[in-house]
Amino acid sequence: MRRGPSVLLQLKAIRFSVAKRLASSKKENEFEDLQDRIQQYSKKLYRNNALASFRARELSSSIDNLARSIASVRAKQESTRDLMNPDINDVPSYIFIDILSNGTAQLAPAISLRTNLRSYLFNCPEGTSRFLPVHRLRENIINDIFVTRGTWDNIGGISGLLLGKDASAPATRIHGALNIKHFLECIRPFQDADFGSAKYPTQVDECPYTNGSYEDPGIRVDYIPMSRPLHASLGNMKGNGLDIAYLITLKGRPRKVDVKKLIELKIPKGPLIGKLKSGIAVTLPDGRTIQPGDILHEETSGDDRESLLVADCADVYCRDALFSNTLLQPYLTGSKHLSYMLHLSQPDVLGTKEYGALVAKLGPSCEHIVVNGHGPAVPHHDGIYQHQQRLRVVAPAVFPMLYPFEWSGTVTQQSTLASREGVFSFATPLQRFVMRAGGTEEPITLNLPSAPSNTEQPNPLFELYTEEEKLADKQNTPDETLEFGKRVAEIKTLSNDILSNAPREYPAISFLGTSSATPCKYRNVTGYLVETSDTASFLVDAGEGTYGQLRVLFGDAGCKKLLTGLHSIFITHAHQDHIGGILAILEKRKKAFTDLGIPYRKLILVCNRNVVKPLRIYSASFADLTELMVEVNLSVVIANARSGSSSPPTFAPVIDVLPLMPTDLFNVEKTGISEARAVQVHHTRNANGYVFRCGDKKIVFSGDTKPCDLLVKEGQEADLLVHESTFEDGFEKDAERKKHSTMGQAVDVARRMSAASTILTHFSARYSKIPPLPDYLDEHGIGIAMDNMRARCDHWHLIPKLVPIYRHLFKQELFEMSLRKLQRDRREELAALNNAGDASSKSAENGAHNKRATNKPASPKQSSKKRKVDAQK
Repeated sequence: MRRGPSVLLQLKAIRFSVAKRLASSKKENEFEDLQDRIQQYSKKLYRNNALASFRARELSSSIDNLARSIASVRAKQESTRDLMNPDINDVPSYIFIDILSNGTAQLAPAISLRTNLRSYLFNCPEGTSRFLPVHRLRENIINDIFVTRGTWDNIGGISGLLLGKDASAPATRIHGALNIKHFLECIRPFQDADFGSAKYPTQVDECPYTNGSYEDPGIRVDYIPMSRPLHASLGNMKGNGLDIAYLITLKGRPRKVDVKKLIELKIPKGPLIGKLKSGIAVTLPDGRTIQPGDILHEETSGDDRESLLVADCADVYCRDALFSNTLLQPYLTGSKHLSYMLHLSQPDVLGTKEYGALVAKLGPSCEHIVVNGHGPAVPHHDGIYQHQQRLRVVAPAVFPMLYPFEWSGTVTQQSTLASREGVFSFATPLQRFVMRAGGTEEPITLNLPSAPSNTEQPNPLFELYTEEEKLADKQNTPDETLEFGKRVAEIKTLSNDILSNAPREYPAISFLGTSSATPCKYRNVTGYLVETSDTASFLVDAGEGTYGQLRVLFGDAGCKKLLTGLHSIFITHAHQDHIGGILAILEKRKKAFTDLGIPYRKLILVCNRNVVKPLRIYSASFADLTELMVEVNLSVVIANARSGSSSPPTFAPVIDVLPLMPTDLFNVEKTGISEARAVQVHHTRNANGYVFRCGDKKIVFSGDTKPCDLLVKEGQEADLLVHESTFEDGFEKDAERKKHSTMGQAVDVARRMSAASTILTHFSARYSKIPPLPDYLDEHGIGIAMDNMRARCDHWHLIPKLVPIYRHLFKQELFEMSLRKLQRDRREELAALNNAGDASSKSAENGAHNKRATNKPASPKQSSKKRKVDAQK
């Protein structure tokens, strides 16, 4: 142990030396030398028992991380070499332009350039990772993200996309706008995960516009910076906010092997042909050297449409900078032909005469595609709409129609739904444009059936079922089907009686996101809207995609009206699944005031000090949004933590929020909030639940927390408790470790609080459609939240009555959950038996050892000592 400190000093020196050499190492032997030295010093740590020191363990962890970094750099360099010397199989055989979103529903405009080998993403707005499966895309095959401008609409989904990647995925390159990597690194500590780690699994590389271009075996992308004069400012954009256009040109098609040339060159069958296919020259037995190109068909572009320009001109200065760029001059003069131009520019630029004149110079062969949020309003995700449609048949007063309202039909990859204005084609989501034809991929379609015409039949949802679901429904007994129909009729009757006799709408709560940590197909991450009147509302948490959820729930016009009446956001804690949507709300709310011609009123952000850190970093790097809001900081140190005291500062367990609100922006009568208290709960440091008094109704939001006695005390006799239920029963250890609640624990909190109505929410993303529904939910009158559910206060007591209906509606999903639980319980029983057997064997071994020690003859020394003792006695 004496040598421990010296080992630590050596490790510090080696850590610095290795890091320095890693930054400049390019040769293979240097990598091997670094790996050898790392192994030597790791062994030395263990040999000298130095790991008893915390600092030594920290250094050991750093050495492991360094080894992984070296492996990553090595892989990157090998990847770069592969790009410079591509195999003929690395050239894509087909290339498509796919419209991920035209910006008319949940998702801002986004485009992918898709090949059979990889996909390239142009802009990555909030919610991108949730919508990728619709287009049969996965995060792992997206290694390049091209950003046209550093705004939240273009970068808000990058963090979520990175979290969805596997650790084995290659580095993700972010092209164009500056400071994105820095921003991602700053928000990483605020990620959350139910299971596993919340760190980005892959490395992020920034490719600024100063690189000039990007190139791989399939395409070349030239960066076209669009600058504006110093005197011209774009709203609240920072001075370094430079817009980038991208000119994409295809490389030649992969050349196929020409069998005739193989015969003519007399190349024998076997491994030599394989090497030539891999791009390696070979020497034949007769001494001739054959190059790979000698056996391939002649190079031809075929019917390729070889070029694409992606441009988002924010103003006329960017427009002029784009079309005056030297790279575009051959296309404007006609010496080259541009195949496609993707226009992300807004109508105030797109509609100018100068823009139209410049577009005309590109010639009639260029196809102009507009993706700027002003195209046909078409659903982007059929699963979300089909899910809502079925729930709406069951309880139309609780599950409103989604925007675009009353839309039904089929969305295909063809142009049947697109609209045209002159030379411009306003694209729809899913639409595909071909740059290089090929592949046998099955077409993607979104099907949204119309509402069922007959809801009085025993199963009112039967018309909406797929053929497979209809077969499964026929396996239900007549009594089961009849019971289901009766429960649906009962809910509708109760709802109609309330609406016709004693309706009371406010306060109303809309569940914008009910998933924990990450979004899934049917559930977005956390967000709740509380409407206290038709002109006043506030949010409790705003996870990524919250604005998109508001937009489809209320429609374009309704969302703008709602945003102008939104006065506050109350944040429970600083995890990204609770704060990732704040920036979009700020930007869209400002735009709503502008569009409606109303003087702007700042938004109140009630939160702890960690919440505003990402906001300030974004404001310093891209666009200043701090001027759009007023912060109410809940990180208040209580008085007994005086300066100079040796005890660490603690935070007030309960804070009365209303005295902290700015009086010029918050009025009790107009907002409808007569009481608001922040209650410290058991999750992250400074995590809060909230207790509101809206009119005569007491509403409690738990936020993320373990069961909390203080919340139970402050929320006594609540009219409505909205409590998190991340884990199902049986995952108590995971819940304790992650500081969340199981369903049983949440129900116990509701019982101890004596809450009149309880709705559980914040389910793990593993429960995409529905969480487990144990029988005790019916016994205690507990409801289950669904995304896009709007619960008026006169319907709160009806939400628990939907649980039996859910059991029939999601019978297959619940059955699969029960099977997984049985398998899990069986594994735990077997593990317990094995552990008991091991303990029994060890006990037997110890007993035998003790018996042998007892029967062992005493040594002469022991015998002499025993005789002395006996003599003394």
